[in-house]
Amino acid sequence: MARQQLWTFDSATVDFEDLDAVVTATHGPSLAQICIRFRLSRAQLSGEVDTLRRRLECLAVDKVLDLASFLDLPG
Repeated sequence: MARQQLWTFDSATVDFEDLDAVVTATHGPSLAQICIRFRLSRAQLSGEVDTLRRRLECLAVDKVLDLASFLDLPG
């Protein structure tokens, strides 16, 4: 049985001057949309352009997981 994909990434944009990134995603079942904005380092932009969107999506997921672990702390 295939795992249900709950989130789809809609867009990923980068401001190469300010090194700001914006990734938007939609939760399929509820159609809720989130926008993750974060600052990149020059090192995070190194590599092939073809893989940039996927790397931005992975960084956005990391940001959401960090937030979720913070919110899940007891007390």
